[in-house]
Amino acid sequence: MKKWASLARNAFEEMAMNINPRIMLGPLLVVLACASVATAQQGASKPPPLRVIHFHGSMAGLLARLAGDYGVTIGLEADPTKPQSEVIIDVRDATLTDILNAIVQSEPRYQWRESGGDIEVFPVSGGNPLLDMPLSTFQVKDVRRAEAIDQLMGLPEVQAVAMSMNLKLRPDGPLPTGAKDEKFSLSLSGVTLRQALNRIAKESGARFWLFRNHNDGSFSVGTDYR
Repeated sequence: MKKWASLARNAFEEMAMNINPRIMLGPLLVVLACASVATAQQGASKPPPLRVIHFHGSMAGLLARLAGDYGVTIGLEADPTKPQSEVIIDVRDATLTDILNAIVQSEPRYQWRESGGDIEVFPVSGGNPLLDMPLSTFQVKDVRRAEAIDQLMGLPEVQAVAMSMNLKLRPDGPLPTGAKDEKFSLSLSGVTLRQALNRIAKESGARFWLFRNHNDGSFSVGTDYR
């Protein structure tokens, strides 16, 4: 069994290294599947999964895929000077931390941090103050992602800060194909707007959210990374 697992790992490692790097998201978990099969064959002996990632494409798209594959909530605040970034990633035997480090190394406009188990990616030049404003309370019941975001952004305190910054909410685009959008309820207090968005993304099943400033003075919040 050990010999079979080793051969399988080597074969898929070679396959991953020869994948076209321009493919947007396909290469991400090819080798993870092999590792899980090899682990099952070895019974109680469970080595960490083999990860070989060669990726060249949308940073937002990669983060959205990582959120779903790792079951972690990731929020991306796009740099207003370059709202759509591409990254080149080439890592092996990598943890999520290693991949995130590789992302910000490829795109040095960004930094990342962990906050309460969630991952927040934002510009090194500093985040938008709107996202870090404190909320007194926020409650929704039996809503989907878009409705929850509309209610969040419609809070009087959020509206007041947005108006003081000459910002206006722009409707977000459609959900990416296959994205989860489950109904949920929330009751939050003593959180920031950014933390509330983390919870909305988590409870809706989307696991990813994206904040963008636009040239016309508007901003959008959603999960559409295209």
